[in-house]
Amino acid sequence: MRNGRHMTSNQQFLHHIQQEKLIAIIRGIPQQLMAPLFEALYEGGIRIVEVTMNSPDALQSIRAMNDQFGTKMMIGAGTVLDGAMAWAAVEAGSRFLLAPNLDEEMIRTAIQLGIPSIPGVLTPSEIMIAVRLGAPFVKLFPISSFGPKYIQEIRAPLDQINMIAVGGIHESNARAYLEAGAIGLGVGGSLIDKSFVAAGDFKAITEKAKRLVSAVQD
Repeated sequence: MRNGRHMTSNQQFLHHIQQEKLIAIIRGIPQQLMAPLFEALYEGGIRIVEVTMNSPDALQSIRAMNDQFGTKMMIGAGTVLDGAMAWAAVEAGSRFLLAPNLDEEMIRTAIQLGIPSIPGVLTPSEIMIAVRLGAPFVKLFPISSFGPKYIQEIRAPLDQINMIAVGGIHESNARAYLEAGAIGLGVGGSLIDKSFVAAGDFKAITEKAKRLVSAVQD
């Protein structure tokens, strides 16, 4: 609660990302493997998950996982490239939208629907365009090409912007990105190893999640 009113969706997302610090990125996983994967991530301490829109049956997966895990995990959509995809993702139950690109219609659609948008940006100009369009958060992508030092430098003049770092993040470097000023991190392949998923070794994913969560928490 804030001033006697419920928090907005943006405030809720900000609260969750500041607390949890991690967004697990699920890409390319078949729908029939989603439930055991979500369970493995939850057991490992992950509480925020995005399913990318270029995954098989992405909308059905988002809807089904919200039905099963929506009360204990915040589930959103990734790779939301435009306004039409934003509409479809929210209709399926997405509580936030991420993109690798900066698309005006995606941001405006998210605002219209009352859902947090996190467009992909990199340069100071792109960051400020996203903010002026109404994006409450930005996704620095691909951050692996620049490293934590880039976040530290870019936040010197833009310290008021909520930046989430995505790309090439793993348990060994995650803490450095947070210390550089990112409010949260998106982690994909280093956490959700497709070979483990294919082999049904979800316990291995739970253990990877536990190590990652431990690395980013104070």
